[in-house]
Order: sequence, then C-alpha cells, then structure tokens
Amino acid sequence: MKKRILFCFAHPDDETFTVGGLLASLAKREDVETIVYSATLGDAGKCGNPPVCTKEQLPHVRKKELQQATTILGVDYVVTDTYPDGKLTEYETQLVDSIRLIIEQYKPTVVVTFPPHGISGHRDHQAIQRATYQAVTSMDHIVEQLYYVTVVGRSNRYGDPIENIDIVFTFTDEEAKKVREALLAHRTQHLSVERVFPTIHHDSFHKFQNREYFIRAWSKESEPPYPF
Repeated sequence: MKKRILFCFAHPDDETFTVGGLLASLAKREDVETIVYSATLGDAGKCGNPPVCTKEQLPHVRKKELQQATTILGVDYVVTDTYPDGKLTEYETQLVDSIRLIIEQYKPTVVVTFPPHGISGHRDHQAIQRATYQAVTSMDHIVEQLYYVTVVGRSNRYGDPIENIDIVFTFTDEEAKKVREALLAHRTQHLSVERVFPTIHHDSFHKFQNREYFIRAWSKESEPPYPF
C-alpha cells in the first residue's frame, strides 16, 4: 500500500513556494502519493501587472494555475475549497472539519502545513496551521506525523533557527527546474514570485540552494520514521 502525504495550505501557489522541491521529488517514487489542499482560491490576490485577468475571473484563473503547477510537480490529488481569501481566521472551526474530511477520505499518514508564524506572517497561513494541527491530532488513528515547512535565516521576524530544524530536504537541479516551471505557472502572482525569487526568469534559478526545511510538530511515536 502506498504512503500518502497531505499538504495543507491556504492559497494556490503556497504549495510551490514552500514544498515544490519535495513534491517534484516525491513524484518520482512509486511508493508515495501526494495530496495538495488549498483552502481558498486566492480571490483576494493580485491579478498581475499587466493584469492576467479581471478581479472577478481571478478565483477561476488561480484554480487553473494551481492545477497547472501541481501537474508540473507531479501531485497525485488536488483538493480546493472556497473559503474567503484573507478571512480564514473567521472560519477555523469549519476549516478543521474540512481537513478532517480530507484525512478521512485520503488517509494520509503524514501531513505538512505552515508553521505557527506562517513564514510570511499571513493570517491565513497561521489559521491553516492551527486548523491542521487540531484536525491531525484529533485523528491520530489515521495520521502518524505532522510537519511544518519553514525557512531558515530570514532577515525578518519570521522563520526558524537552524537548530530547530528536524529535516533538511535537498532536491536535484532537475527538480528545481520543475519548481521554476511551477512558479511561473502562477502567472497572476508573478509579482510575488519575482520578489521572493529574483532569478526566476534566469537559467541560474535555484530555490534556497535546492533545500527545504521541516520541523516535526507532532508524532504518535517518540522516534518516528523518516516521513518522506
């Protein structure tokens, strides 16, 4: 039976910004299936400059961008919800129930989400973290481990010190090209992509030296097996 890993995020593009390298790597394995959940369709986001679409079209377009990006990364299942972008803190109880339903349906043994600070400090990121933690720990008959994806060495007040990191996942240059392609698929969000990754349009692009960082947030076992 294949291991299933659920990635819970707030917006289309969160998956590529945070765990794109891991997703591209897991896609090569026959013993793992991945599920990406986006709680919103990113309706409060920008439409690009020049605009890729109208504001009314944005949710539909961002859902399509998510589908394109996850196809590039080799994700097995994509689940989208329609919670209001920017207002997840008002829907945390319902969000917990939504995540529980996904866990019940797909039965992942490992779940990954944002850390409590949300990496960027976005309140939606923080809300999905809290809801995911509550859902996972209430369904420990299915889920065995919960991890936070984070960043290290940021100059702002978000991120985590290297000594708190449990897993440094390294991916290949080939997988980094997949990440670049997936980031570019989120066309409406190109301003954010270009701000975080100034070399995104260059062949020299790499995502944080091809590393992604994870903190073990919860586990059924005191010494859990490697999750990925």
